[in-house]
Order: sequence, then structure tokens, then C-alpha cells
Amino acid sequence: MPRLIDDLRANGKVQMPHWVAPRLERAWTEYARHIMALASDPALPVLLIDNVAEYFYSGTDQEYWDIGKDFPNIAPPFPAFWVEWRMVPKIHSRDGDTDLSGWLPHGARVGQYFRAVDPADVTGEGIPENTRWIYWCDMWTDYRRSGGVTADGPCGATWLCVDAEGRAIGNPWIQSYAEDRDAGLMKTIMAWYNPALFAISFLHCKNVQLVDHAMPAKLAKRYRERHSGLTPTAYKTLTIEPLKAILRKEGRSDQVGLAQAMHICRGHFRDYREGRGLFGKYHKLVWTPSIVRGTKGKGAPPPREIEVKV
Repeated sequence: MPRLIDDLRANGKVQMPHWVAPRLERAWTEYARHIMALASDPALPVLLIDNVAEYFYSGTDQEYWDIGKDFPNIAPPFPAFWVEWRMVPKIHSRDGDTDLSGWLPHGARVGQYFRAVDPADVTGEGIPENTRWIYWCDMWTDYRRSGGVTADGPCGATWLCVDAEGRAIGNPWIQSYAEDRDAGLMKTIMAWYNPALFAISFLHCKNVQLVDHAMPAKLAKRYRERHSGLTPTAYKTLTIEPLKAILRKEGRSDQVGLAQAMHICRGHFRDYREGRGLFGKYHKLVWTPSIVRGTKGKGAPPPREIEVKV
């Protein structure tokens, strides 16, 4: 089945968010053209995280999430990438479950663009000195509207500072083109990035595998015929079943919840660019990724070193 990113690239018809102030519509339109061009890059890695979003919203009962504590390593896995997932019909929470099936259209989707920006290329005040990357993010929501509209969005540029070890610094902020009175709504929108940040943290862990996929040849051919030769996007998925099994067995996640069950050892950079180098010959900066283990710390595999291309 085509991804939301494919539909956006093939159609490109989007709905301006309802909160955009009339006086800022022109500015939003210019910005939307710019970021849509970036998101349409055929070389952009695409992550499909339906299973992570399902686990985030329905597999745990945690209601409130802290970017700095609950997503311990959000260092960018790619210089720029796209994340998308299907909205879940039910949210499980210790404060009471929420059934969304009554108003949420079947097949509703969320797509998010992430770009890691060098702080040296950003002008502005208040950027922490220990910032290694600034995430520039934006989001599109597909509520299956009629009239040929693919999605609502972009919602507005969201920015988040990250240090060299992948920790979020401070809180994200958004340039939404909305009036000040809609500040509460903007905070709600920024929370929609949590499943993607959750998935990025998983990417730095052992026991999580990134798997490449492509549309079957016959379906791809049919898609190209319908969309003027546009090739459907190859995408990647995260295999998190081994991780979930560890959390259930060692951390008793089904009893105490995800926050207590999962302890993620922070990854860190090791600099082999000078001296003998890694294994006596590789002179590069490498990332030692996080390791997932139970709350008691038993059975954790030894760390491994891989290069994260940033």
C-alpha cells in the first residue's frame, strides 16, 4: 500500500491548518512550498513506525511523557528523514482508556519530516552552547478528507535542540503561523512527535532491527502507470518484538508499566580520529549505541560500536 509520503509527492494537494491566522496565510504558503520540496526528495529515508505507535499509545498505560527523560537518545539516525504512522483507534492510559474509533476515520495517517540542522547555520538567541544538532520538524495529518486533499499541513516548523549524546535540551518550540491565543493547541500538536522520538530512541538500542522494504514489482509498476512514472517509496520498519519480550520478562512491563520496566543505558560517541584509531586503522567518530535491559540490569548484551551517519 502506498505511504502517505507517496500520496503527497503524487498529489501535493494539502489543506492549510485551520489555526493559521489570515494575516499569515501568505507566509505559510511560501513556507509550505519550501518544506514540501524538501520532503519530496526521493533519496529521503522513510521510516514506517505503525508498530511503535501502536505500542506507544495502546501497549503502555503511560499518559505523560518527558522528552528529556523518556526519550534518552534522539540523536539523528540520518541527516534528514521522514517518519509516518497510522493513528490508533484506542489509547490505553492509567487515567482511563480513550476510544477514538467513533470519530477517527479508518486509515488516518500522520507524516513527519525531520532534518538535523547544524547550530552554526541557525541565527537566533537562546540556543544552548552544548547543542550538537537542532531538529527542524514538521507534520502532516491525513484525516481521509474528500475533494482530493491528501493531508492537512504542514502544521508549522517545530525546533528541538539535542546535545552530542542525544539528549533533548530544553523544550521544543513551534513557528505555527497561529495567533497567541492558540498556544495551548500548539503544545498539543508538538506532543504528536512523541511516537517518532520514541522510535528514534529505539534505533539506538540493541535488540531492535531496522528492516528495508519495497513495494512488490507488480504493484510498483501499476503505481507508476497511475502516477506519471513516479516510483513508490522504499521504506524501513523497526522490529521491536525482542525488546518487548525483554521488557515483559525482566521488567514486568505488563504489571508496572513501561516507564519502570525499561532502563536505557545511554549511548555515547567515541572519538578515534586521532592516535591509533579504532582497531588500529579506522580514524573516525563512532557511536556506541544504547542497550536495553530489564530494571534489574540482568542479561544485557555487551555494547557494540556502529557508525551513525550524520
